[in-house]
Amino acid sequence: MASAAPVAPDVPAVGAPAPAPAPAAPRGRSAARLPGLHLAAAVGNADWHLTAPLLAVLATSLHTDLATVTAAIGAYSLGQGLALPLWGRLSDRYGPRRALRWGLTVAAVAAAAAAVVDSPALWVAARAACGAGFAAVAPCAGLYHDALGDNTVRQRAYARMMTLTAGAAIATPVLAGLAARSMSWRLVFAVVAVLAALLTWYARALPPGAAPGAVRARRPLTGLIRSPGLWALVGLGTAEGLVLLGLPALLAPTLTAVRPGGDAALLVTVVYGASVCAGSVGIRLRAPARPALLLTLGGGASLLAAALLAVRPTVPVVFAAAILLGCAWGPLHTTLQTWAPRMLPPGARGTATSVLAMSGVLACAAGVALAAPLIEQGAFTALFAALATVAAVLCGACAAAGRRWR
Repeated sequence: MASAAPVAPDVPAVGAPAPAPAPAAPRGRSAARLPGLHLAAAVGNADWHLTAPLLAVLATSLHTDLATVTAAIGAYSLGQGLALPLWGRLSDRYGPRRALRWGLTVAAVAAAAAAVVDSPALWVAARAACGAGFAAVAPCAGLYHDALGDNTVRQRAYARMMTLTAGAAIATPVLAGLAARSMSWRLVFAVVAVLAALLTWYARALPPGAAPGAVRARRPLTGLIRSPGLWALVGLGTAEGLVLLGLPALLAPTLTAVRPGGDAALLVTVVYGASVCAGSVGIRLRAPARPALLLTLGGGASLLAAALLAVRPTVPVVFAAAILLGCAWGPLHTTLQTWAPRMLPPGARGTATSVLAMSGVLACAAGVALAAPLIEQGAFTALFAALATVAAVLCGACAAAGRRWR
């Protein structure tokens, strides 16, 4: 699918003052190649994966049970999902550079708090705040990549960022576990705080984007809520979150249920991350001119993975699904990120990216919560057949939306 034609802005009434021009997006093909933005995305993705390998150590150190520290994973996702629309509006109004620096500041303070607090409740709250701070990366990255203009250039830039974030996801559990065993888990979160603080300073090199207050005359939030493009983004983000985020999150629990003990659950996470890197590198090296082909490849791979798991989730099948889902991430996710936000006008592209991301994050969190009892009961066929249906709906929704917004 080619980039969507923007929705026509509201026509002012006769005699009404002309709306102020939309602030210019950061221009130049070098915008998305500046390392500060992609490094911020990598650190945010690494922070997302920090808690899982440290659960036992955290429960012992904070003098609480495993369920309490595990709740921090859900709190982090919830904080990130709920904060995304706020950062989207701020990035549209004040420019992506300011919004990114504000978000990284929140993340740095929250990570520092997580490194020093002793109360389990305060620690979970700090993790939620950290997720809310790093949520600023998504809409700001959307604005910087959108400014590149050409669809292929934008998609390759997104693939470059995805490669870096996937590498961070692979390395983080291993490095965090080693640091916690040899030194202290508090050092892990202190490193995140320092990196976020350094990136706040480093982000000054990014183009500023909009000037403060330049978007006051832009289409209001009520107008966006009535836009069919916004609700199409919600639908696409929900389906993508269930398939591209939810399915990979269920691979390790499924392996644990099928084959208790051993390191297979950690290994399948590494295999999935390596497959994401491989798919993203493929997009970087040669992004096809027709995005419809990428959507077909990504959607077909995710549908096949869910179908295989529904038939019989043996250990080889789970690893094959990890490879398929990892390879699907590059073509499907980068295409949606490149094309879908253009369903809204230029002045709302940050909001569009945040809505797409928010829908995916919240859908993933809800899907994993609902799937956990089914995995415990061994109801794999019903669970993965339902997700295969969602994958088929995602492919159909992409095709339908592509016909509506070419």
